[in-house]
Formats: sequence, structure tokens, C-alpha cells
Amino acid sequence: MKILDQVEVWVNSVRGILEPVGIVIQFERTHDQRLKPSCTLNIRKRLVEVDLIVWESGEADLNFQQSDGRVNQEHFDDLLDPQALSVVLERVMTIIRPANP
Repeated sequence: MKILDQVEVWVNSVRGILEPVGIVIQFERTHDQRLKPSCTLNIRKRLVEVDLIVWESGEADLNFQQSDGRVNQEHFDDLLDPQALSVVLERVMTIIRPANP
């Protein structure tokens, strides 16, 4: 399974958990003949917003705005290993669902 498929499966698996508690999820995937196919994920909960762009090459950008307005950006060079991808997806969940909401 390619990385974009893995991200899409993950999004579909958490959608039923996050949306009922008011977390908005938008997921899009390129379907044209781009040189670097990608998918984008946007998750919002009140003042916290997370954007994740993943390219088929395994590169990814994670950007998130915290409730205090701070914006953080992270770049990943190789998420083709499922373990590396799972660490980033776990980070997305940590950002959007803090221990003390």
C-alpha cells in the first residue's frame, strides 16, 4: 500500500471518532497526472488547526496553529516507512486532542 493510501485509510479510521466531538476534517487527494501526487489533510478544533501535506515521494509538511496563535512548521523527508508515518499521524492527534482540552 502506498503512502497516500495509508494516509487516506488513517483519515477514514479517525473520522468517526473526531467528527462527533466537533472536530472538522477535510481530506483531498490529487487524482490527475502530477509529477508528485499528494494528499492534503486539514483538521480544525476551535482555535487549533493542523495542515498536513504528504507527497507520494514520502516527503511531508506539517503546519499547525495553536490556540494562542503560534504557528509551527515541520518538514519530513522520508515517511515511506509505515513506522515513520505513524509517528507523524500520532503527532497530528496529539496536537488536535490535547490531554486537557
